[in-house]
Amino acid sequence: MVGVVDGDSHFMEPLDLFEEHVEPRFRERAVRIATDPVTHKRAMLVDGKPMRLRDVEEVLGILSGYGQKEEGGTISTFDRYTAYSSDWQDMGARTRFLDAEGIASQVIYPSLGIIWEGEVADAELADALCRAYNRWAFDLVASHRQRLFPAAHVSIREPALAVKELARVAKLGCRSAFVAAMPIKGKSFGHPDFDPVWATAQDLDLTVGLHVVSHHHYMGSDFYRDPKPGLMYFTMNLLQDPRQVLTTMVIDGVFERFPRLRVGTIEAMAGWVGEWLERIDYRYRYMGHTSAMKRPVSEYFARNIWISGDPEERMFKYVVQFAGDDKFFIGSDYPHAEGFVHPVASLREHLKDLPPASVEKILSKNARDFYKL
Repeated sequence: MVGVVDGDSHFMEPLDLFEEHVEPRFRERAVRIATDPVTHKRAMLVDGKPMRLRDVEEVLGILSGYGQKEEGGTISTFDRYTAYSSDWQDMGARTRFLDAEGIASQVIYPSLGIIWEGEVADAELADALCRAYNRWAFDLVASHRQRLFPAAHVSIREPALAVKELARVAKLGCRSAFVAAMPIKGKSFGHPDFDPVWATAQDLDLTVGLHVVSHHHYMGSDFYRDPKPGLMYFTMNLLQDPRQVLTTMVIDGVFERFPRLRVGTIEAMAGWVGEWLERIDYRYRYMGHTSAMKRPVSEYFARNIWISGDPEERMFKYVVQFAGDDKFFIGSDYPHAEGFVHPVASLREHLKDLPPASVEKILSKNARDFYKL
């Protein structure tokens, strides 16, 4: 279906999804909402241990509070109970929302997945949670496969398990894989250990979306231990991870070894791209021998890399003027509270100084090229 693509939205999963859909042998270890046996407060547990969340109800409010900041709400006043509504699983209602916003199709990432991903050390448990989510997600959109496209959650803690899950979801009609943008055992994403993952994604023609996730080793974490960083975390720390991960892939030669691999940063804005291209290309001229790069980053950008920007970025038009209009698309982040209401109208307003053809590419063609829609 030709038209506007929302390249970064989210499900709000039922809170008992993993208990209901994970294989029986993992059920006691699955993600669930329960009472913390120590504090006696409501908590989100995984592998029997409470996740290190500031406030589980606050987090749920953030995940499902779409439009509430526009109504004057704050992180402390978002409705904490909207996440419990089964209406989020009504895909007919979701397509009506798309119709109202002028969106033809939508790529959908998890919500609970971006919370638990950084809390699980055991690769087999992470893989089982991914399988449970992926089964649920592809079943949920079965009647809307021409418009709603889940990004399969794939944990790369154990590359052999990731390869197996990529092959399985490809058979379900998957177009893209959500890979958490976070450190894995202290290794660059360009480390040879991960090459089987990138080789499989390339061979199966699956896009890799490097999406922000919550984890404890985020860039700048040593600046804040107590209290938790709040505004600093969401504005500076969290957004750096997809950019860092992508840079390791460039510098450590992933795109040399896998020239048909498509990788994008998701929910990390677009304004940084100009500085990133300039900085790496400048240093490459006299430091390239310290990397596995064989060409300037601008060439990898033109061939392998896409960027999801925010509809309301004031820097967006300048980055497009500098880097070209082929590699950028947008996401609404629906239904998260930090998402963007009326994303299509907002982008048209912010990019009104660009040629109309460029705006249409950013709204449609570029995301279709990336996700192969």
